[in-house]
Amino acid sequence: MDAPPLIGISSNFFPAEDRRFYKHKELEYADANMASAVENAGGFPIMLFRAGVTEPDELRARAKRAISRVSGLVLTGGTDVSPTSYGEEPLDPAWSGDALRDAWEIALYHEALDQGRPVLGICRGCQLINVAEGGTLWQDLVTIKGSEVHRSQELYDHLKHGITLKPGAELEGLFGDAPRIVNSIHHQAARRVGEALEEVAWSPDDVIEGLARTADGPWVLGVQFHPEWMLGSHIRGSIFNRFMERVLEGGDE
Repeated sequence: MDAPPLIGISSNFFPAEDRRFYKHKELEYADANMASAVENAGGFPIMLFRAGVTEPDELRARAKRAISRVSGLVLTGGTDVSPTSYGEEPLDPAWSGDALRDAWEIALYHEALDQGRPVLGICRGCQLINVAEGGTLWQDLVTIKGSEVHRSQELYDHLKHGITLKPGAELEGLFGDAPRIVNSIHHQAARRVGEALEEVAWSPDDVIEGLARTADGPWVLGVQFHPEWMLGSHIRGSIFNRFMERVLEGGDE
C-alpha cells in the first residue's frame, strides 16, 4: 500500500511568556482540525517548524529543505500579517502582526512555487499568499465604510455570511449545490491583489473571500474562511479533497 503524501502545515507562534506551562518558552503549534482535514483527504500532515531560525538566508535555506520533503503546503490562520511585510506601517499597534512568521511563510510559499508543490491558504494563509505575490491588505476592515462585521470574539467561527463566487471558477465548482455560506473570523483581508492572482469569491460587502493563482506554476488557492472548522459541510471535504487531487497529480494545473 502506498504511503500517503506528506503535507506541510505552517505553524502558529506564541512568544516566550511567563505562563503556567512552558514558562518563558517560545511555542509553535497547529490546529488539530487542520490536521484531521488533511488526513481525511488522504494526506499525512506534518507541522513545519521554524525552529528558532530568524535570519533571512537561514529562513530560505530551511524553507527549501522543508518543501523538498513534502508534497503540498497548507498556510494556516492565526495572528495578523504585519503591515511591514507589504510596505506599510501599522495604523494601530494592535495590528503589528508577526513579521517573522510572515518571512518564514513567504519563504515556504516561494519554495513551493519553485518546487512545484500545490498550496492551500486558509484565512491568514490567503492574505499571506496575496502579500507574497506583491499585494496589500486592509489592516482593519472596520476602516472600510459600509463594511459588515467579519469577526466576533464571542461568536468566533459561528459568525457566518453569504459568499458570491466567480462564475466558472474552480471554487464555484467546489461549492456545487451546497449553501454558499461560510464562517468569518478575520479583521484583515486582501486589498490590492497581486498580479499573479485573481479574485474568485466575495462577501456581501465585497471583501475578497477567495484568490486563485493564474500564472504558470503549481496550483494555488486561498480562501478567507476556515473550511477545516466547517464540520459536516460539503465544502470542507471538497476543498481539501481538491488540494489533495492536485498533490497527487504532481502540482500542475
